[in-house]
Amino acid sequence: MDDVAVVAGVHPTTVSMALRAHPSIPATTRNRITAIAKQLGYVRDPLLDAFNHHRLQKLAVKRTPSIAFISDAGSSAYFFGSRYHPLVYEGVRAVADAQHLLLEVFALGTREMTASRLNTILSSRGINGVLLSTFTPTTQNIELDWDQFSAVKIESHHLLPQLDVVSNDQCQAARLCTHRLRQLGYRRIGLATATDDESRLESTFSSGYLVEQAELPEAERVPPLFFERGDIATVTAKVGAWIKEYSVDALMTNWHELIEIGTWDGQSTRLTSTGIRVPQDVAFASLDVPPGCPHIGGIVQNHRLVGVRAMEQLAIMVRTFRRGAPENPSVTSVPGYWRDGLSIPPKAA
Repeated sequence: MDDVAVVAGVHPTTVSMALRAHPSIPATTRNRITAIAKQLGYVRDPLLDAFNHHRLQKLAVKRTPSIAFISDAGSSAYFFGSRYHPLVYEGVRAVADAQHLLLEVFALGTREMTASRLNTILSSRGINGVLLSTFTPTTQNIELDWDQFSAVKIESHHLLPQLDVVSNDQCQAARLCTHRLRQLGYRRIGLATATDDESRLESTFSSGYLVEQAELPEAERVPPLFFERGDIATVTAKVGAWIKEYSVDALMTNWHELIEIGTWDGQSTRLTSTGIRVPQDVAFASLDVPPGCPHIGGIVQNHRLVGVRAMEQLAIMVRTFRRGAPENPSVTSVPGYWRDGLSIPPKAA
């Protein structure tokens, strides 16, 4: 095995595991090592194999799998203080506790926590399962030794490498929202969202919206508005100008900052500064209704269930030794549902 390891450029332990077809060693590596062993004339010792099998059966130690929940340090305040991440983490934690999995949270991107340091920590602690939760588009690639980990992304479609993804179904949310607004009598329905949200979610909001728009009479179609994330006053001014230019009577958006969800009394919102009243002049339909805001109507996304599904999928991968980036990554989409609210009253004929 030492001779094979020298030629293959790997550790003898890797050779041992590869020759035993251990699932933690990638198939390409196993095949390469097997070919080198055959070329060098390596022959397995059946008596030694029998002894090792007996020894491992007697001395096997069951370790509790450990899972790393990795968030973007650039949005750590968002993670710990928003309505979104705690619900996702609640679902992740529920599955981890039920399946007796250890769970550790890491914020990646600080000076102290680089990808290289995180890789060392995960390896030294024996953590072999990774959940990547909602990274901003400014982070394009996380350079971990992915062949050593089972991994699932929560949204963050843009993030490399390509891994299995569990996400809210934003395409379904946009389509359902448009459909229900039409039922309530609205005819000039517009989508406004940030360009970085579109990138992070792989343009799923706009995909669903444009599919529904294509079915409408041309006179009722409204081009979507994509704006750069920044000062809320600047964003509000852009949205207000767009509403007026296209005579929008119902606004679909995931940006609750536009109406200040914590203070809205049905009379004054940030859009009021542009001369637009909600809902008298334009209805406000949320594409991600926040909890504790019964006055806001729109789509309720099931963030907790996203966390549950992501953790369930990762737990299976960890226990079946599915490591590295898959050849054909999958996407699991969790649908939302409609909820009425004062921000979307039925429109008079």
